[in-house]
Amino acid sequence: MKYLLTKFSGVVFGLTMLLSTSVMAQAPAAVATQSPQVIVESVAQKLFDLVKVKNAEKTADDAYFAQVEGALNDVVNFPFISASVMGKAYKQATPAQRQAFQKVFKDGMVKSLAKGVLGYADSKVTIAGVNEVNPTRHIVKQEVAIEGASHKLDYTMRKEKSGEWKLINVVLNGVNLGQSFSGQFKASLKKYNGDIDKVIANWLADA
Repeated sequence: MKYLLTKFSGVVFGLTMLLSTSVMAQAPAAVATQSPQVIVESVAQKLFDLVKVKNAEKTADDAYFAQVEGALNDVVNFPFISASVMGKAYKQATPAQRQAFQKVFKDGMVKSLAKGVLGYADSKVTIAGVNEVNPTRHIVKQEVAIEGASHKLDYTMRKEKSGEWKLINVVLNGVNLGQSFSGQFKASLKKYNGDIDKVIANWLADA
């Protein structure tokens, strides 16, 4: 599965851009109930501030990762994404297995994003529009310019029953993050002959 990480280093960049366009100046709950566009535009100045502090004060990685996780928790629906990644195996899995996979999946994504954002603080980001698929699902389109290259990103935001909008998927230059991680899970499940526990135990190592 190592080829998937190479292929999706750009996806890490893509999710990073969601965070690189926002400012959690308001309370998290207040931000989450705002429009998807406002959330995508405003969630990450705080993350850039964390990067600046890390660079200036040499913040320990574990502390930095915890800070990034705190910022991600406000806008990313990790339970929904991890369940989608598991696909049919989610119904077969026990509650303990579902929780264990959610944790390892989240840990891997948080660390990847935390490392990825370090290099993109000076990107030029613009909102290219919003596609209202239905009242509870909007796609916020974004364009990112960095080092002479332009990237197109689509952020799928879903409205929760609580009224909060959460990120559930990202498409970077036509590459679907959710589908790709689902493919990674299926490949791993095949590798370990359907043993979900082994998939979970080796998720980060195989990636």
